[in-house]
Amino acid sequence: MQYSEAVGGRRRARVLVVNDDLRLAESVQALLADEGYETRIARDGLAAIDTLGEWPADLVLLDLMMPHLNGWDFLARRAHEPALARSMVVVWSVAPAGELDRARALGADECLPGGNTAPADLLDVVSDVLTRRPNAPSSYSSSTHPN
Repeated sequence: MQYSEAVGGRRRARVLVVNDDLRLAESVQALLADEGYETRIARDGLAAIDTLGEWPADLVLLDLMMPHLNGWDFLARRAHEPALARSMVVVWSVAPAGELDRARALGADECLPGGNTAPADLLDVVSDVLTRRPNAPSSYSSSTHPN
C-alpha cells in the first residue's frame, strides 16, 4: 500500500472521502487534514474507483446514498476488484440501521450513523480502522490520534 512521505518520522495515511454532498465532504476533508491525513474527495462511487486507480487510499470514508454508483454497489465491486479491496472502508451515512448492516455484509470494515457521529468519534474510528489494516505503519501523522 502506498503512503505519502513521512512527516516528522510518521507516515501520513491517505483517506478518500466519498460523498455527493460537497460541503460535507469538504468539511470532513478539512477535519482529516487538520489531523495530519492526506485526503482527496470523490463525489460518487465511480469517481472513487477512478481516484483509487491513480491515488491508492489507505481508507475510504464512504457515503451510501449517491448518484451514478452508490455505496452499496461500490462495496460489491470492491469484493471483486483487488485494487479496490486494498483500502479499508468506513461507511458514514444517514441510511437506516438496516442499510448499515447491509453495508457490513458487503464488506465495510466499520459503519457509522452519519447524523449522530461527533467529529471526534469519526476521527477515533478512522484511526482505529487504519491500525487494523494489514501492513499498517506503526504510526501515522496525527497528533490527536497516535498509532
